[in-house]
Amino acid sequence: MLYLIDEPMADIGLRTAADDPEARVVLVQDGVFLSPALDAELYAVEKDVDVRGVDLPKEIEEITYDDLIDLIVENEVKNFV
Repeated sequence: MLYLIDEPMADIGLRTAADDPEARVVLVQDGVFLSPALDAELYAVEKDVDVRGVDLPKEIEEITYDDLIDLIVENEVKNFV
């Protein structure tokens, strides 16, 4: 399952993703300020990272919007934006 996480809904989104052993989490918009402690694949949209001037932890991979679209097409999505 792919989880799209933004700051306002981060708490419930991250708790939901934590219960999914196959979770893939994408941090979008202000969600890039988060540093989730999850055993999951973690991504952040690079444009959101750049606009906000965030230095990501090494375990979070930056992806483009094109990459995000590919992930959305390839996975079932839960949106916490």
